[in-house]
Amino acid sequence: MSRQNTLLTSHKGVDLHAASALLVMKDRLEGGDRLANLLRCEMHTFWDGAADMARILDTGRYFNPNKHHYGHFRAEGLTESWFGCTDCRGRMLPAGWPGELADTDLEDFTDRRALYDRLLGGAPADGQTAVDVVAFPLGQDGPVLSGVLWRLLLTGDAAEAIEIGQGLAVARTRKQGLLINPHMEAWLMAGTER
Repeated sequence: MSRQNTLLTSHKGVDLHAASALLVMKDRLEGGDRLANLLRCEMHTFWDGAADMARILDTGRYFNPNKHHYGHFRAEGLTESWFGCTDCRGRMLPAGWPGELADTDLEDFTDRRALYDRLLGGAPADGQTAVDVVAFPLGQDGPVLSGVLWRLLLTGDAAEAIEIGQGLAVARTRKQGLLINPHMEAWLMAGTER
């Protein structure tokens, strides 16, 4: 069993990467009409004792206090790290990911789920399903695995949300996918209905 330490950082202002991707996805991709919003966090995750989070936050490589908010989460008892994962393409995120809240720069946040939603733009509105997609390059070997956590907010039938979210995220054809290159990246997913 291992421990996963995850640092999620989100922009304090407008995230131009997500905003421009949202426009393209809505206008050009199959299922884009269901996309209400697209948000993202940068994700850096460490396994076992590899994370001295105070030092990591202090160096400025992963977190800039002038432009980011952050959440540090810990998950215990995972059976595997994501390094060298051969079946991390489209698999579901582990239950309870990213883990328990360890620290944040945002005052008044002590609940893991509330902070996680806040970093991703807030909880989904009624009638929306949040499809969270963690994407990271294949072949990273540690001690840190860096990637992007995307949140696709979809309207309509919640039962179809994961499939539509994967179609919008993973580039497979000219009309499918924009966020992930399946030949170079792994991705794990989760859906939350409101």
